[in-house]
Parts: sequence; structure tokens; C-alpha cells
Amino acid sequence: MTEHESLQMFLNRAHQVIDYATEQNELYNRQEPQIDQEVYSSAQQQLEEAYIDLQKVSNSATPQQREEIQRVMAQILQLQSDMIINDH
Repeated sequence: MTEHESLQMFLNRAHQVIDYATEQNELYNRQEPQIDQEVYSSAQQQLEEAYIDLQKVSNSATPQQREEIQRVMAQILQLQSDMIINDH
């Protein structure tokens, strides 16, 4: 797998995790009865793992790729913050 394919795989995974965590956060905000605390915590953990993975691949990325990685990482941080605030 080339570096570009690897980077794209990590970015795709991060976007999937962001979508999933956003969905869980919205359910939590509406206090839907089907929200499972373990699922919510798992979504938070997946965000953290995606963030760490992106940190790792950013070291070997081009400046343009690094910019895209930074945008995705910023989305992850914002969502993590929202989820932490909502969880209290």
C-alpha cells in the first residue's frame, strides 16, 4: 500500500468515526432511550484512536495532506469536547 493510500485509509476511517460519534452524540443530546452508555463511550474511544492514528500519519504527509489531516483532527477535538460536556 502506498503512503497516499494509507493516508486516505486513515482519513476515511476518521470520517466514519466522526459520523458515528456525531450520531451517538445527537442521540445522547435528545436523551433517546436507546442510547447505551457503553456505545457512547466506545464512540469516544474510537475518536481518540482516530486522532492518534492521524497524528502518526501526519509526520510523513505532504504539507497539503497535513492541512487536511489538521482539519479532520480539529473536527475530532471539537466533537470530543462536545461529548465530554454532554456527558456531565
